[in-house]
Amino acid sequence: MQQYLITTSEVALLSRTMSMHIDDEKIETYLRESESIDIKSALGDALYLDVRENPEKYEVLLDGGVYELESGKKKLLTGLKTALAYYTYARIVKNGDTNVTRQGFIQPENEYGSRPYFKEKVMAYDDAFSIADRYLKECVLFLNEKSDEFPLYKGKGKIKANRTVYRVIGE
Repeated sequence: MQQYLITTSEVALLSRTMSMHIDDEKIETYLRESESIDIKSALGDALYLDVRENPEKYEVLLDGGVYELESGKKKLLTGLKTALAYYTYARIVKNGDTNVTRQGFIQPENEYGSRPYFKEKVMAYDDAFSIADRYLKECVLFLNEKSDEFPLYKGKGKIKANRTVYRVIGE
């Protein structure tokens, strides 16, 4: 099993609560995608690899906390782990309990629960992704403001939201 910046159990602890019955393998898939697509692209390869290899050097970046600017002004950082947890949570919401089977792409139905309408699912996904984007933006601003402490960071402080936008028409 590959090591990530957070564990599968930390996804729910750092984002929003979810059922404990979601398979760890599914959570790990979305965790891998979130880390590779969202986090790595914001940090750049060199810094991303160093954060993974030496997490103790990046405690404030990873876990969040209070930091001080040169001007003496204090700022609060939520942390990269929380951003990653929200990106993962958003992907879990978007993809739900669907599976690819020999009958095609299916979503299991049962008598114990009801499925949300597509609009509600999209709203929950968009909300979680926008929170993740905001937390990642805080991390990027932190890296820009403390650039002398993070020479491996070569970013321009921009975050590319590379995702599909769903528009629900009607109702």
